[in-house]
Amino acid sequence: MLRFALFAAALALTAGTAVRAEDKPQATPAVVEGVTVAEFGDIMIKAGYQAKVGVDSDNLPVIDSKASGMNFWVYLYNCEGAEPQKCRRVQFQSSFKTDKAMQDKALEWNNKKVAGRASNDKENTYFDYLIDCGGGVSSANLSQNLERFDTLMAEFTTYIGWR
Repeated sequence: MLRFALFAAALALTAGTAVRAEDKPQATPAVVEGVTVAEFGDIMIKAGYQAKVGVDSDNLPVIDSKASGMNFWVYLYNCEGAEPQKCRRVQFQSSFKTDKAMQDKALEWNNKKVAGRASNDKENTYFDYLIDCGGGVSSANLSQNLERFDTLMAEFTTYIGWR
């Protein structure tokens, strides 16, 4: 009986100090108002994408990549501050050689779908997806948007009959 009383007392003392997993404070992801081209390149690599960082013909940051066997580019806009500049807008873009029927379907996409935007220029169709970092985003959110673009690009090319 004495053993039981000691065990019950020890249990009572530790019950108030035990920390359950759900009581532990969760680490809050870092929220940023912009991202550098190198930071976004690292996010892409961690998500399993290739990322060749460079600049375009206007000397603006761009990342060349590939997803689902298709090339795409990541452009960064509204870049401010000291080097390396933080950019508030990230645009994913892909382009495809298309015929008239595919271009008509691309414009139909704009009327039927919420995410992703299509535009046509001569024999090319462009597909893009924009992220605005204003108000803050986390690395996880940027990675999710990258994966979302990959999924949308595959859906888009199927929709217009390119694949």
